[in-house]
Formats: sequence, structure tokens, C-alpha cells
Amino acid sequence: MTATNGGRHGDLDRRNQAIQHGADLLREGGPSALTSVAVAERMGITQPAVYRHIRDIDELTALASEVVVADINASLRQLLLSPRIDWERLDDIGWVCRSLIDRMVAEQQAFSVIDRWRFDAGDLGAGIRALLNEDRDLVAFLLESRWRIEWGYEGPLDHEQRTVLLTHAQLLHDDGLAAARLARTAGSDSIRDDLGDVLRYRLIAGWASFVIDMNDRVGLPFPTIELDDRTFDE
Repeated sequence: MTATNGGRHGDLDRRNQAIQHGADLLREGGPSALTSVAVAERMGITQPAVYRHIRDIDELTALASEVVVADINASLRQLLLSPRIDWERLDDIGWVCRSLIDRMVAEQQAFSVIDRWRFDAGDLGAGIRALLNEDRDLVAFLLESRWRIEWGYEGPLDHEQRTVLLTHAQLLHDDGLAAARLARTAGSDSIRDDLGDVLRYRLIAGWASFVIDMNDRVGLPFPTIELDDRTFDE
């Protein structure tokens, strides 16, 4: 019985090793780098032996991609939920945006995995989309929390209002992915700085649009929007 359990644990360990090596290959070289030959070389086994632990290359790609996207999610959560950020300060928003751009450049192969596979019709695409939805839900949480604090709204959100919240969060999330795509092709730090500025103003505009929309739907006043000591009110 002990030997059987040991064998099962050993197989599970080797399976996890294969998945982790697959994730590393994706980070280092993008989707084209993930092959059963490359995984076998890193595990020190033959190529056929890889398939003792993984059903096929499609399963390995799906599982490795999920690891990569989950790691990105964890990194982004740590950044966006940092206690050092005051979302009322433009400098802090700028720091967040530049940090996001830097992270996107550092993880450009990982973001290429998202771009390539997020619309896949199979399990791989579904897994990546589920993880991306977690990112969107985090953005929605931040939007709703800040909005409730600033406007003192304590009522529940109905289905339509919750849908509006998620729509605004999705738009901001998609802008972040678009910035990641551009950051991967940026040829200089100055271009990345410009991207950081674009993302910063998109966050500010997205926040203003969200507040206007939500306030209108729950009967709160039209907001006064302050930006760089200038006030925009209609």
C-alpha cells in the first residue's frame, strides 16, 4: 500500500514538474517554445516519457498557460492592492501605470500567451478567459469600493447596475491588455513613458465615466471632477 501511494505521489510530482517546465518555457520563449521535446530535456527524460504524466501537448499547453496567467494575476493584484497607493493622487496613479507597463514589458512572453490563446474555443481559451475575468472582477471591486467610499452609497446593486459595473471594469481591463500589447513592441523607454501617461489618463477618464453612469442610475448628483487643480463641472 505504501509503495502504491508513493508511486502515485511520484507521478503527481512529475506531472507538476512537466507543467511548471511548460510554464517556464512559455515565459521564456512564448507559445512556440513549448514542445514536448523541450519539456523532456528539462526533466531529463525521453520525449515519450513525458506522456506518462501529461495526456498530450494540448493539455500541457492549457495547464502551463493557466499557470502563467495565474502568476500574472497574483502579481497585478499585489500591485493594485498595494497600501502605498492613494487613488486620489495623480502621482500615485501615474506610478501604478508605469509599474504596470514595466511589468508588461518584463512579462511580454506571458502576455503573448494571453493574446494568442484567450479566444481559443477549447479548454485552453476557457481557462485563460476565466482567469482574465478574475482580473476584471478585481478592477470592479476597486471601482465599487472607491465609489461607495466617496459617495457614501450603502445600498445594494441590482442586476442591471452590477452589469454596468462589470462593463466599465471590462473596458478598463481591455485597455490594460492593449497597453501590454503596445508595450511589447515599444522600442524605447520614452515610448513606454508615453504609454504610461496614456494609461493614466484612460484610468482617470474611465473612473469619471463610471461615476457619472453609476450616480445617474442610483440617483446621486452629477460629480464634480478635479484634475490637476482644474475643476470640470457641468
